[in-house]
Amino acid sequence: MFRKRCSGYHACFHLKPVFYPATSETVIALPVRVQGMTDDPEGALLDPDTTEQDKTTTTQPQKMGLAFYGALALVGVLVFLIVFVNVPGIRASAGMLLTQNTWTLQSYVDTSGVLSPAITGTPITARFSTDGKVRGSGGCNQYSANYTTRDLAISISPPVMTEMYCEKSIVMQQETDYINDLSKAVEIRVSESNLNLYDMTGKPVLMFVTT
Repeated sequence: MFRKRCSGYHACFHLKPVFYPATSETVIALPVRVQGMTDDPEGALLDPDTTEQDKTTTTQPQKMGLAFYGALALVGVLVFLIVFVNVPGIRASAGMLLTQNTWTLQSYVDTSGVLSPAITGTPITARFSTDGKVRGSGGCNQYSANYTTRDLAISISPPVMTEMYCEKSIVMQQETDYINDLSKAVEIRVSESNLNLYDMTGKPVLMFVTT
């Protein structure tokens, strides 16, 4: 009688007793491996759905990796355009806006190093012209100074001033602080309605609005 022993998915071993006339011993033939069977009997026949899932799992990280590096490259291009293409335009427009308006002081750094609001009733003004001159009122005296700009950097020379005397000492002190702040300015930030001057530490020293 033949005995059939199965393992896994349809992987069967046929055990056939073999009798040899020369001896009385019964010999069991070695099992024959079914075609397509692997070393693991349980996985002799693979489920097609499982195989397809494995392929999908293997290829999905590859697709995600390509998408990630593509997005990273796009971000790099955008940063390049902003930094190296758009910045010269910003610098050029800053120079144009600087000379298109008359600016009125809103805040200044006083003798104690604190950013303080300008005194009302005694406006301090600045007008930057295209000939490299800045002129205006210090609240008591008129002043004029040379200035140069390069990109967003600015340098203002010590101004020439009239020698009028103001009755209010607080107005005179504000004018003195304003003139000192002008010489500290090394950088500008300008928009259509605001002009800020910064010192070498990056702190604002003078803040203007359009008149």
